[in-house]
Amino acid sequence: MINQNSRQIEKTILVAVFTTFMGQIYFAPFGTEFRLTFAVVVLNILMLTFKEIKPLPTINLVGLLMFFVRSSVFVFNQNGTYLEAFQIYYPVVFFYIFYSIFFVLLDVRSFLKNPLILFLSIWICDSIPNIIEVIVRREWQSANFEHVIYTIIIIGLFRTIFTTILIYISNYYLQHIKERQNHQKFVEKIVLMSSLKTELFFLRKSKNDIEDAMRRSFEIYEKIQDGEEKTAILTVAKDIHEIKKDYTRVIAGIEKSIEETSSFQMSFFEILSIVTETNQKLAESKGKKIKFEISKFYNFKTNEYFALISVLNNLVVNAIEAIEHTGLISIYENLKDELIFISVYDDGIGIEEMDLNLIFEPGYSTKYNEINGIMSSGIGLTHVKYLVEDILEGKLVVESQKGISTKFDIVIPKICLVSEREDTENQQ
Repeated sequence: MINQNSRQIEKTILVAVFTTFMGQIYFAPFGTEFRLTFAVVVLNILMLTFKEIKPLPTINLVGLLMFFVRSSVFVFNQNGTYLEAFQIYYPVVFFYIFYSIFFVLLDVRSFLKNPLILFLSIWICDSIPNIIEVIVRREWQSANFEHVIYTIIIIGLFRTIFTTILIYISNYYLQHIKERQNHQKFVEKIVLMSSLKTELFFLRKSKNDIEDAMRRSFEIYEKIQDGEEKTAILTVAKDIHEIKKDYTRVIAGIEKSIEETSSFQMSFFEILSIVTETNQKLAESKGKKIKFEISKFYNFKTNEYFALISVLNNLVVNAIEAIEHTGLISIYENLKDELIFISVYDDGIGIEEMDLNLIFEPGYSTKYNEINGIMSSGIGLTHVKYLVEDILEGKLVVESQKGISTKFDIVIPKICLVSEREDTENQQ
C-alpha cells in the first residue's frame, strides 16, 4: 500500500513538472502578462491517458509550480521583486483551480468514448477558467473585454481541437501497444501450457507403468513362500503405491492449471503463427539469421492445439539448433485423402545416416553446451514421436542428408484433429 501511494505521488510530481515545463511555450494575445500556453494541451492528454492520476491535486500542483517558475524567472531576469512577481502571476493559480474544478465536475474522463461530449467538456474546461483569470487580472482595463472573451473562446476552440485529436491518436497507439503485449503474454502462456500438456501425457504413461510395476509386485508377492522375502516385496509394492499417489496428485495439479486454457479451439494457422513468432525471436537471440517459409493450404480448428504446438515447436527448435549461422526453415501443410500432411524442413547440418534410427530414443542427443560440455536431455524428439503416433494416431518419418538438410514428415488422420461439426463449418 505504501509503495502504491509513493508511486502515485511520483507520477503526480512528474506530470506536474512536465506540464509546467511545457507551460513555457506560450504567447500573449493581449500584450500583457496573460498567457495562453501549450501546458493545457499536455495536461489534458496526460489526465485522460493516465486515469490513475488524481486530477485535483495534480492540476493544482501544476498551478502552484507554474506560479513559482514564472515568478522566479521574473526575479532572476531582474524585472522586479518577488512581491511584484506575486502581484503579476498569482492569477494563474485561479486558472488551474477552476480548471481542476470543472474537470472533476464535468467528469471529463467518462466521455472518452463520446468524442463530441469530450470535445465540448474540454472546451469548457479550457475557456471558462481563462475567462476567470482575465477577470482577476482586469484585462478589460487595457483591452476591449468583448474582444478578450472572443479571443479566449476561439483560441480555446482550436486548442481543444488539437487536444482531442492528440488524445485519440495517443489512445490508439497505447491500445495497440497493450493489445500487442497481451498477445505476447497469450503466446507465451500457450507455449508454456503446451509443454505442460506434453509432460502430462508422459506422466500419465509413467503412472500406467507404475501401476503395471505394482501389479507385477503383487503377483510376485503371491508366488513367494519365504516370509522375509514376502515382507520385502510387500514393502516395495507399498512404496510403489505411494509413488503412484504422488503422480496422481501431480497430474491433477497440472490438469487443473491447464483446464481453463484448453476450453477453446484454435485454428491451425494460429498455431503456425505462434510457433514461427516464438522461434523467430529464439533464432534472433542466438544471433542466427534464419528465414522462415510457411506454405499453408488447409485451415482447421482443433482441440489438440497443445499437442500440435509442442510437436512443431520441438521440430523447429531442433532445426534452429541445426543451422549454424544463416539458413532456411520451411513448414508445409496440406490436406489430401482425409490426411493432414505437415513437413518441417531445414538446410542445417543434417543427421548421420547411422543416427536416423536412434534420434527418437529417450536420452539420445548429439547436442551439447559448448561452454560447460553438458549434453542435451535428448527427450524432445521422443516427445514428438509419442505425441504424433500415440496421441494423434499419426505417423512420423525423417529424411536427412549430412551437411545438406533434414525434413520431418508428419501424417495425421483428419478425424483425429478436426471434429465433423468443425469440418462442416469450415466447408460452409
